[in-house]
Amino acid sequence: MEHVLYFEELDSTQTYLSQHANQLPHGTIVCANRQTSGRGRYGRTWISAPGGLYFSVLLKPVKTDFLPNLTQLMALSVCRALEDFNLSAVLKWPNDVQVNGQKICGILSEALFNAAHNGTVILGVGINVSQQGLEKIDQPATSLKELGVSADKTALLAGVFRYFWEEYDALLARGFEVLRPEYIRRFAALGKPISVRNGTQTVLGIAEDVSSRGTLLLRTEKRLEEIYIGDVIV
Repeated sequence: MEHVLYFEELDSTQTYLSQHANQLPHGTIVCANRQTSGRGRYGRTWISAPGGLYFSVLLKPVKTDFLPNLTQLMALSVCRALEDFNLSAVLKWPNDVQVNGQKICGILSEALFNAAHNGTVILGVGINVSQQGLEKIDQPATSLKELGVSADKTALLAGVFRYFWEEYDALLARGFEVLRPEYIRRFAALGKPISVRNGTQTVLGIAEDVSSRGTLLLRTEKRLEEIYIGDVIV
């Protein structure tokens, strides 16, 4: 892989790339063994215990129609990389990765929209590799080590991006539809009753499908609702 920057410690790989987005090329990956101020979705703290694989990638797409689906591409790429270790990885819509019902990877997407870098996206990823005794944050968590898998972090990173770049251009050209069959195959909640929380609002229903746009189609008592953002609670 080209343009990979390694740090022992950063406040946040996301912050580093956002501060240096003008100077760094498309595809730059920043890794840190430890983050002192990692952050997750909705402003949550991203716990970065030693032993995890923490990285962010800087994307400057030539086409910006399908930016929200980049997180789903990354989640699917992580699933495929974990499957290379004979693990059965599944997706918790929109972009968490689980094994045995426990979270093993979280993904954060941030878009930079201004005159300097319109359409630039930074994807931040945390994969639990060798941590043990992980605390429950928003859901139960596990690691590769707890699952009996010994993985080299450099090799795991290379595997994730091998799958990511394979689909990147097709996604930008045609959208989520190019990922949809493989995404749905790994969507654990399909056909099951779930709750979706967005802020203070919670919607109950059956996870009926994932649309060609990557949105969740939830069958409630009243109608079929299209969910664009939220946390799934199974």
